[in-house]
Amino acid sequence: MAKKPPQTDEASHDHSHDHEDELSEEDVVVLVDEDGNETTYLFIGTVDVDGETFALLVDSEDEGEDENTSVFVFHYTQDDDGGEEFEPVEDDELLAKVQAAAEKMFDEAEKGEA
Repeated sequence: MAKKPPQTDEASHDHSHDHEDELSEEDVVVLVDEDGNETTYLFIGTVDVDGETFALLVDSEDEGEDENTSVFVFHYTQDDDGGEEFEPVEDDELLAKVQAAAEKMFDEAEKGEA
């Protein structure tokens, strides 16, 4: 499910935490890698693990294709001015913890919809 994200230099992201069934511009995150390549992701939520917040993103081109859509995990911080930063997760053990927390969150959300 969760994958290590690509290395990024900067992020452009407008996001409000009101999630509706339809996606808006606020759910879109554009990350730029060290080569200047842009990748557009959809912000699907956050999960807190060990006192840190992690963003869960899916590649906008893969979203909705099948049940096995890859979820990318980034350290997520927000400054006092509302600016957001996304940093790759390098620690495999931490990534596994985040993956387990995200799967639990998705399972609970799925049960709530049933």
